[in-house]
Amino acid sequence: MVERRSHGGERPLKRCKEKNITDRSVKARRRRRRRKWIYFTRRISICMIAAAAIVYCMISLKYRNTFLPNTRIGGITVSGLTIEEVQSEIRKGIERYELILEERDGAEERINGEAVGLHPVFDGTLENILRKQNSLLWGLRAIRGAEYASSYMVEYDKGSMDLAVAALECLKSKTVVEPADAYVAFVSGSGLQIIKEEPGKAPVRERLSEEIGKAVSSLETRISLDERAVYKEPGVSETDPELLAQKEALKDCADVTVTYRFGSRSEVLDGSTILPWLSMDGEGSAVVDRSGVEAYVVNLAKKYNTAYCAKELKTSYGSTVTITKGHYGWLIDKEAETEALLEIIRSGESQEREPVYAQKAASHDGPDYGDTYVEMNLTAQHLFYYKNGKLLIESDFVSGNEAKGWSTPAGAYELTYKQRNAVLKGKNYNTPVTYWMPFNGNIGMHDGYWRSSFGGTIYKKNGSHGCINLPPAVAKTIYENIEAHIPVLCYHLDGTETGKTTPGAGDTSKAGASSVSGGSSSSADSSVSEEGSMKTIPNSSQTESSTPAAENTTGENQTAAPENGNGREDGGNQTSASESGNGNGVSQTAGPGNTSSNGENPSSPPGSESRNDQIPAASPISDASMPNQPNMPNQPNMPNQPNSSNQPNPSNQPNLSDNTTCPAIVAPGP
Repeated sequence: MVERRSHGGERPLKRCKEKNITDRSVKARRRRRRRKWIYFTRRISICMIAAAAIVYCMISLKYRNTFLPNTRIGGITVSGLTIEEVQSEIRKGIERYELILEERDGAEERINGEAVGLHPVFDGTLENILRKQNSLLWGLRAIRGAEYASSYMVEYDKGSMDLAVAALECLKSKTVVEPADAYVAFVSGSGLQIIKEEPGKAPVRERLSEEIGKAVSSLETRISLDERAVYKEPGVSETDPELLAQKEALKDCADVTVTYRFGSRSEVLDGSTILPWLSMDGEGSAVVDRSGVEAYVVNLAKKYNTAYCAKELKTSYGSTVTITKGHYGWLIDKEAETEALLEIIRSGESQEREPVYAQKAASHDGPDYGDTYVEMNLTAQHLFYYKNGKLLIESDFVSGNEAKGWSTPAGAYELTYKQRNAVLKGKNYNTPVTYWMPFNGNIGMHDGYWRSSFGGTIYKKNGSHGCINLPPAVAKTIYENIEAHIPVLCYHLDGTETGKTTPGAGDTSKAGASSVSGGSSSSADSSVSEEGSMKTIPNSSQTESSTPAAENTTGENQTAAPENGNGREDGGNQTSASESGNGNGVSQTAGPGNTSSNGENPSSPPGSESRNDQIPAASPISDASMPNQPNMPNQPNMPNQPNSSNQPNPSNQPNLSDNTTCPAIVAPGP
């Protein structure tokens, strides 16, 4: 039993020893194989590196005479090319070269190489580049690359370049738009604003030539003129500090609005007109140019002045006359209005206003004399006084002595003032009158109580010194119903002269019309009172006529032929006028009518009047026997009369060369 145990224990031990020996052999073999693989790998790598180096060096040998990879010269890729090949490529590029110019407005223009005489210049530059390159660095160059300019290899002809640039459309006057600086301007509805600068499109020729030359030299194919800063730039931008300060300084004055009223018409003065008048002084304050304001006021006067302008009047006879003389009408005081407007602008306060007038009229709409005026027909020696468009009174009168050259001048005037119980003084006489109403210097209407008759042709040889002599009752009525500045329109009208006269004590109030005296109304048949109210007395020797003071109503053979008169210059302010039967200062536009304007038939009945309440011993007497009536060349003056120095003097009418737009408005007629 012992032997079996010992035999059985030895066999496992042997197997273990054998296993250990086997494991060691396997590991040894593995180590040997690994060492062999490493050795082989190293040998392979060394061989490969050696081969690569050989190949790299062999490739570098190629670049000894050619340009390295990724090399560009003048925009042309020359990698691997020889100098001859590069020169050939440059020649080909020049032959098809074209430069595109991108302009500011989106337009494009082209310049080709031939137009500028572009040609290659091979002066050793290529050889220098090739000689300086390291062929062994061809691999690095392949990664990083290199770019060389072509300015050393191409040239253009300067004269040809100048011609090509001059021919560009962007330099033509029709295309060039100069830049505009930012500026201050008045914008309707927004007031004073800064207007942004405008870049325009005006290339600077020298700069354009320079940039094109650079592009051609480098064989660039496209450039933007805007990016190359070729265009002129505005000098002032909207953010300029001085411009902002100017806006603040001028704002108050420029934002003023002045609305001038001329009846139904108006003129608006706003910043668009005011702004050019404004500037800044050294302290930064606004200054208003007086000359600009004066010019504006002068233009207002040209447009709206009617004084000394021709006026058309539809007469009570139905025809229309043009009155070319006289001072009546609107007259802007240019000096005073200039000062007023300057102050308004400086104050910065907008307003509505009328201009300052040196002289006013009745109306801006239609005829400036309105519908209240005295109408005097110097040919017919007959007047009509219309008040508020209605005939108040009409009458014969006696005007200036034509034979002595004292004719009453025709023209449009205004009543200067009125005065009771005045004394007309002249050389060797004092003549008291009850109603004195001057309208043209010292020419005026007054009662001619010394006359026994009025109208007809008395004025031709036995007229006044220029005044309008009226029947006392008529003078009283007119006096009581007239005020200063009422227009007095005097004219001549062919075909209306008559030899018929009216007795001095009566008047020729329009038959059937109401006569106003002292603010009350009486009929045509009212009696005469001591205060001088009117009276109408039938005359059996006369019948009613359809033509006022123009036709013979007695059956006698009368003619209405005007006579010529010689002009004279009276003393005082009387106008120098040459009167004739066809009118002094009147351009007749139509033949005389045969009816009065309201269709009624006037009559001229004689009458009588007592004047013991006004001037003692002043009963009517004939013109020929008037006591102490002087024959003198001077118009009478009145002592202590109201100051009328501001009354325009028709004989010294101002130079109205700036008043060229006088309105010519035909009156609608009374």
